[in-house]
Amino acid sequence: MKIVALIAPILASVLAFASRGEAELRYWGKPPEAAIGWIELGHGQYYEIGTGTDIPGWGRVKQVGVDRLVVEQVRTEAEKRWLHERGALVTDVLEIHILREDLRHPQWGTPTEPRR
Repeated sequence: MKIVALIAPILASVLAFASRGEAELRYWGKPPEAAIGWIELGHGQYYEIGTGTDIPGWGRVKQVGVDRLVVEQVRTEAEKRWLHERGALVTDVLEIHILREDLRHPQWGTPTEPRR
């Protein structure tokens, strides 16, 4: 029960901020030796991204990894007030880890192979 009490405000904060109309973000990964990766922002809009890239509605890219993208949102005073008014957790900086798309939706086996 204590874990739910700790997680609920964080989840409420993320959901409240994410529900403001930002486009859906999908991370498609990067080659291990490359410094840039690929994202899909909205439907069918693909972009190259690297460390320091600003993604509208999401924040600034902190890290482009093989398995995840790390985006950092620095809150303005207006955003902090907006979150506080809704009872959400208020932070100065929010770090979001977005798994590579194929890791978010792993395959559970082929039709001829039973699930494990």
